[in-house]
Amino acid sequence: MNSGVIIIFLNNEKEIENNEIEKLLDLDAYNVCFVNNGSTDNTLHLLQDIKFKLRNKISIVDIKHEKGLKSAIKAGARSLRSESSEYDFIVYLNSNMLDYLESLNDYFTNIKANRKELTPMPSRSQRNVLKDVFSISELLKNSNANEFNV
Repeated sequence: MNSGVIIIFLNNEKEIENNEIEKLLDLDAYNVCFVNNGSTDNTLHLLQDIKFKLRNKISIVDIKHEKGLKSAIKAGARSLRSESSEYDFIVYLNSNMLDYLESLNDYFTNIKANRKELTPMPSRSQRNVLKDVFSISELLKNSNANEFNV
């Protein structure tokens, strides 16, 4: 099962410094794309440092001027799909959800183990670029949340 994670950042320099993001990511379990959505602080530089520490196993999309959440997610999905077009699903997190990174590995393990119970996945239009991109909370709403210890 090939999975992706998009994390959207906007002026999150302090949050990145306070969280040890690189220690929380399991790059063997999923592909990661950081999207810098028009930050005016040092966010992009900190994201590049994380990418360097993890030996370039992360992609970064830098949007020069702030766009909406949907545009940022779409940019991240395109970046992930340019590396591998075969994803079972992609989830996204806003930077205010960085605390969930610690539990993200458990979520993916449970999602993979309970894949049959999760079908049908939330339906999306076939023409929508984001048809296979879900908020982690959206995935959990469509399953039995108690199985995931949420």
